[in-house]
Amino acid sequence: MTKVQGNPTVCKGYCPLPNSATKSIILSMSQPFKLFRLQQIDSQLDRLQARLGEIETILNDDSAQRQADSEHDATQAELNSKLKALKHAEDEVRQQRLKIEQTEATLYGGKVRNPKELQDMQNEIAALKRYLSVLEDRQLEAMMAVEASEETEQAASKHLEATLRAGSEQRQDLEAERAGLQNEVAHATSERQATISSIEAADLNLYEQLRRQRKGLAVAKVSDRYCSACGATLSASLLHAVRSSTQLNRCDVCGRILYSG
Repeated sequence: MTKVQGNPTVCKGYCPLPNSATKSIILSMSQPFKLFRLQQIDSQLDRLQARLGEIETILNDDSAQRQADSEHDATQAELNSKLKALKHAEDEVRQQRLKIEQTEATLYGGKVRNPKELQDMQNEIAALKRYLSVLEDRQLEAMMAVEASEETEQAASKHLEATLRAGSEQRQDLEAERAGLQNEVAHATSERQATISSIEAADLNLYEQLRRQRKGLAVAKVSDRYCSACGATLSASLLHAVRSSTQLNRCDVCGRILYSG
């Protein structure tokens, strides 16, 4: 806290005034101090609004969730494809075994007695069994592919769950922060209105014009003999005027309103 001669105690930065005291305190301020106080409030409002904008951007950004959803959907589609391939391989093995069983049943059923036909059937059974081995290898490969896809899908599912959980926690934190910031904005806006009501129209117009021209900073505090905004050295006469006058004085270099502090 720093004491300002002829003015109430102020903070080195934005310090909200008690609601019950705001109006009476503001009325007792000098015109430069009122504008400096308004600058403090507006700077704080700028910071609050900037953070609120950041929060809204984050809350509206669901890219991480959409990415996790997309990855999970892709792994599910891949798993479904591998399961379909496995079912096809299993069906082929089943049908091949059935062919072997049927051919063996005919061979050993006693109905075929011709030696050549019997030899042909034995050769056919041998060929069917060789192809069955090929089909079983394919089935094994399909089973291994399904297992790999299941692991990938499970990992994507866990990642999606973690992303949703983190997003939910972040949203709760940001919504709580937003509510607090909105309360601060309401309080600062109320104090701003009380401050503006005691400022002369011409001075307020100058302040608003400088705010637009000087990137939001219309009032600069004097630090030793320097303008705290642009760093220019103030002349002795200007420094004296700033410290002793209740009228507005401006920096010769940047044009901002000077406040002695």
